[in-house]
Parts: sequence; structure tokens; C-alpha cells
Amino acid sequence: MLPDYTVVHKQDWFTEERYRGRPGEEASFLSRSFERHFNERPYLQHSCYLFITKTTRERMRSQSNFSTLCRSRIVPQEVGDPQAVERFAEAVSQAESILAESGMLKLRRLGAEEIIGTPGRPGLIAQYFTLSREPAANEDIRLDPGRMTVGDKILCLHTLTDLDDLPQTVATDARYERLSTDRSDCRLSFAAPVGLMLSHNHIYNQYVFMDDPADTLQRLEKTARNMQSLSRYSRANQINRQWIEEYLNEAHAFGLIPVRCHCNVMSWADSRERLRNVKNDTGSALALMGCKPRYNTVDAPTLYWAAIPGGEGDFPAEESFHTFIEQEACLFIGETNYASSP
Repeated sequence: MLPDYTVVHKQDWFTEERYRGRPGEEASFLSRSFERHFNERPYLQHSCYLFITKTTRERMRSQSNFSTLCRSRIVPQEVGDPQAVERFAEAVSQAESILAESGMLKLRRLGAEEIIGTPGRPGLIAQYFTLSREPAANEDIRLDPGRMTVGDKILCLHTLTDLDDLPQTVATDARYERLSTDRSDCRLSFAAPVGLMLSHNHIYNQYVFMDDPADTLQRLEKTARNMQSLSRYSRANQINRQWIEEYLNEAHAFGLIPVRCHCNVMSWADSRERLRNVKNDTGSALALMGCKPRYNTVDAPTLYWAAIPGGEGDFPAEESFHTFIEQEACLFIGETNYASSP
């Protein structure tokens, strides 16, 4: 339903918080005991945001050295067209209706105060720049060689930017051995290890870049021909040509939509000792998914900047890989916390 050159960004926040008991005056003895028992107990608070960004053909191909930080005009002239904005809003409304009518999801559009904030409550952008859900003062963002810090928080970034980092096959769900037996099967989403099962402060970013499908397939056809002409010089070129042709055959035979994908886990800690544990646990969680953990330090500032709510147009194109929508959706997180005690 969405137009070409659209970026769909699903951002899941997992922050460490403590349960705050809410015993009412008219509550029963068991209810008050329940609240006292769990009061101050640590848990991971989960919030999920879905950002849909309209960009242009040139911005979708921009590299990491092409950023709004270095330019005088932020909004592309093509996006400034009122009719284009209206058509994009209609497409987003249709997509929202499809998700809501499924009965599986409930969407609520954020207002200006929730995004920008108020004097007494920080908005989503302020929370992102401080990596905190509570009201906090703005802190410096430092870009040291090999390390990025936001105030006292040291950032740790693991990325999935290449098909070589992924397993041979992906699925919508996977068996969770710890809660499964010979007679019962506990199924969790494929990306559950980097969700609630990762017991540290972290943000899991999932991107889908929707280019023009015809243009993408045409460029891949050209790349396959170039690989064919260079296959006599290197066997790797011949193997790459075979993989590209298999991708093209799948797209044409089954009418699949080619897209680009990127996922990253952005975690943080307030000390070097704890950062070491966070880094190891995050790498182990990605390994449970069958992925190769890639600890990224060079591109951390660029990826942090592109994950700002509404800043997806600045994402570096070289950090993404080609796949189909069905396979990309397997990398989405599908679990959340309990909505209520029952």
C-alpha cells in the first residue's frame, strides 16, 4: 500500500525500570499483598514505535558521507510538494487501517506533544537524545575514536548489515528450548533473543527500505551481466552471479517485492565493566538467532543519527542488504510485556 521510496522503521525500546505498587485504599488484602510483594522489583519496560518516512530516490541511495549535518537544505524539494504529501498521508492511512482491521495490533498516532514534549514531560525525541524515559537534562554526545557516549552512557552497537551475517534460513518463529519439552513446544518470534530476553537497556531498530521494484530488478540484472563478463577472472564473480540470478528468478516467478533491510541493537551502560557484560550478552543473543554478531564502532554515530524519530532519510545506503518483504518481516520482534495481571 505504501508508495516507492518509503522507509518503514520499527523501533522497540527496552528500558530497565522498577515496578511501582499501586495499592488502593479499598483494595483487598490479597491485592495489597500483591502490590507490596512486587514493589521495587526490576523489569524491562517495552515500548514499540512505528515510523513511516517518505523520502526520494536520491536520498535512498545516499552514503554515510552525505548527511543533513553538512547541507543547508534539509527537506528535498520533491517532498515539499503539498500534493505528494497528501498522497503519502492517504497511503499511510490505508496501511494503518489494514493493520488495525487484522485484530492483532492496535495503533495510536502520536501527537505533537508526545513527539516534541512539554516543559514537564520529555517527548520521544528528547528521550532518544538522553537514552532515558524519565525527565533528564540534555547531555553532550561525544564521538571519540572507537567509542560513542551520550552523557555518562557508553553506547554499544551491533548491526546486521550483510547477508553473510544472517543464517541460511529464517522463520517467523523459533522453538524456545528452555520452556519446551518433548511433548510441548514453546514458540517465540525469531528475533525474541534481542527483545525481552536481553535483560539490558537497549533499542532494537528494524528498517525496511522500499525502492522502486522495477528499478531495483533492472540494476540487479545489470550487475549479473557484469559478474558474468568478469567470471573468467574470479570464481567468486561466477558464484555471485548465480546468487543474483536466483534472487531475480524468485522475484519474477512469485511476484515478490524486493526491498532493502537493516537491523541493529543499540545498548548502553554507565561503566566500562558493565559495558563488557552488555556487549557479550548482546553478541550471544544475536548468536542464538544464528546470526554473526558484528560489533560496529566506526558507523555508530551515523546509525544513531539515522534512528532519530523522523530522521530515517539520513540512513546510509551501504549499511543495508537486499531481500524480500516476507523474509525481512521475520526479523521483527513479536513479543511484549503483559498488559495486565490477568
